[in-house]
Amino acid sequence: MSNQDIKNKILYPNVVALIGASGTKGRLTARPQAFMNDHGFEGRVYPVNPRRDEVQGVKAYPSISDIPEPVDHAYILLDAEPALAVLQDCGKAGVKVVSMLADGFAESGGDGIERQERLEKIAAEYGIIVIGPNSTGVVETTRKFVCTSNAAFASSKLPTGKFAVLSQSGSMIGAMLSRGAALGLGFKSYISVGNEACMGVGELGQVLVDDPEIEGFTLFLETLRRPSEIAKFARMAQKAGKPVIAYLVGRSGAGQSLAASHTGAMVGGGRAIEAFLDSHGIHRVENFEALVEMSNALRVKKQLSHRPKKVTVVTTTGGGGGMVYDLIGLRGVPMATMSDTSRAKLAEGGLNIKKGPLVDVTLAGTKYDTMKAVISTLINDPESGLIVTVIGSSSQFNPELAVNPIVDAVKEAPEGAAPVVAMAIPHAPESLNLFNANGVPAFRTGESAAEAIDALLASDVLMQNENTELSKDAIDRISNTQAGAMTEVEASNLFADLALTSPTSYVVGADNDIPANIEFEGPYVLKVVSRDVQHKSEIGGVKVGLADVGELQNALVEMRANVAERAPSATVDAYLVQKMEKGLGEAIIGLNRDPVVGPMITVGLGGVMTEIYKDISLRPAPVNHEIALEMLDEVKGFALLRGFRNGPLGDLEALAAAVVNVSKLAMHERVLEAEINPVLVREKGEGVILLDGLVMLGEKA
Repeated sequence: MSNQDIKNKILYPNVVALIGASGTKGRLTARPQAFMNDHGFEGRVYPVNPRRDEVQGVKAYPSISDIPEPVDHAYILLDAEPALAVLQDCGKAGVKVVSMLADGFAESGGDGIERQERLEKIAAEYGIIVIGPNSTGVVETTRKFVCTSNAAFASSKLPTGKFAVLSQSGSMIGAMLSRGAALGLGFKSYISVGNEACMGVGELGQVLVDDPEIEGFTLFLETLRRPSEIAKFARMAQKAGKPVIAYLVGRSGAGQSLAASHTGAMVGGGRAIEAFLDSHGIHRVENFEALVEMSNALRVKKQLSHRPKKVTVVTTTGGGGGMVYDLIGLRGVPMATMSDTSRAKLAEGGLNIKKGPLVDVTLAGTKYDTMKAVISTLINDPESGLIVTVIGSSSQFNPELAVNPIVDAVKEAPEGAAPVVAMAIPHAPESLNLFNANGVPAFRTGESAAEAIDALLASDVLMQNENTELSKDAIDRISNTQAGAMTEVEASNLFADLALTSPTSYVVGADNDIPANIEFEGPYVLKVVSRDVQHKSEIGGVKVGLADVGELQNALVEMRANVAERAPSATVDAYLVQKMEKGLGEAIIGLNRDPVVGPMITVGLGGVMTEIYKDISLRPAPVNHEIALEMLDEVKGFALLRGFRNGPLGDLEALAAAVVNVSKLAMHERVLEAEINPVLVREKGEGVILLDGLVMLGEKA
């Protein structure tokens, strides 16, 4: 089937079968038929129930094969084992799209995992698109296809919209319906994806992205299954100019306890998933309210394409306006006041607006003519970006004074005018409904307003990776090395294959003394070399600032004693003498494979304080040079390398190149983790040098 055929059968079916439909009012399995009847679905609905002649006044059929015409979409309302038998019947009857309510599959573990494998096998055999299992169904609001068991859809209100909801939680589609309806907002469609056995968020997004009636997507996520499909969907959505918004719960820290590297420990707990979403241009929201309201707000994003990327706050309440101004500013959004041109124009009409960070019209009085003049002037000013109106008590008691003039000004605005959004400080549902119904996105809270405004002004993000191949030398070295931790000597050789420089060094045998003559001058660093020791400093396996051979020998004796006491089971391969290097600062670069989203590259402030400050940036690996530079900009501690207080500049270009090269290790499946900590950053033009490296390899295929 083509994507067009799949989409039509999922959202726009003409013939629907409800297998296991009940005639008992109020029962879960009675809801889909009742909802479609109540909301006026114009397609044909066939209940399937071998124990009933009719269901809810409609003739019932013993099986799917008895239905007198081809079925576009079947919803199976049976328990797990009977549902699997009926799924096979659907396949034999030629049904190509099936939603499945039953739980008891992979989410329950044990036998459920085997049961889901059988489901997937049946679906593959017959070419069935399965939504679920554990799905509360599919809703398409314009055609009134309310094929869901979610009780919230019993509501007489079924507002429509332009965004499609894809939710891993079946209950949350009802919450989004009811919360949106309270604001006069709705969604184009709702799909409860359940366990995503065959068709998940990514695959469904790819099918729906070309629908001209869908302008964007709203995701409720508990995890990421098949992240590569979500990445493909995100790229397609961005190309189509359709924003994707996501609320993420269930941020597992599963990867943290398994990590051998510092960076592996720091990117668990959901940070990797968040970075994955951010890197693919998916707007994450921090509160559920914003998830509902942002879909409406992002519809005005196109109006900002030729406007300055800044925000002007207009308010009838100084305190409320200041609160919203502060919340927006905390997100780093550029703020602006009214331009001198607009101020002069208003003054000609007798309105004198005081200069300040806010456009505060409180003293001018909350009047229709005043507010309309201010908004009309601002939205027609080419210096204006996004206009944020914050309305006080008049939004609750006198909307004709402060709400209506904003709506009218927007209605009368010419093409290309600056967009306007609104927030009411008191509880004012009627005013919020009025705003939303007339093309002015409105918010109940300052927090959700700030999130949406941040997304509106954000630049589009798209990962573009180039030249991500590993060199032949690197591939051969990885392929020929045993599983487990590489020694530091082996890791340094691998990093050299990636064009990374290590200090001049000399290897001392595990049982040997320091030679009388070393080919390079000190000061020196001495380290233990062992596959069994990843963090050498923790067992006294590193000594720095050693002036000569005598100090090296003394340090070697002490180090052997430290290792014997603190890591008695460790096998020592050698000891490494390195020339002690100097630079402007230290960084950490790490690669790890997140259990959910796959390989991630991390860069941050390095050295012994790495895990305390957690001042890092991360992206899906591999990355290109442009993205690596963006990552460096996100690390606050690197201000010290950017000439802070007229200090010397660090070689951030070389550090970015190192990030790119380490990220290429993601291309070899045997590399489980890799880390350089620290990377010494020298002055601009002098490059970077790795001082300590760790690489963990998996078993050979």
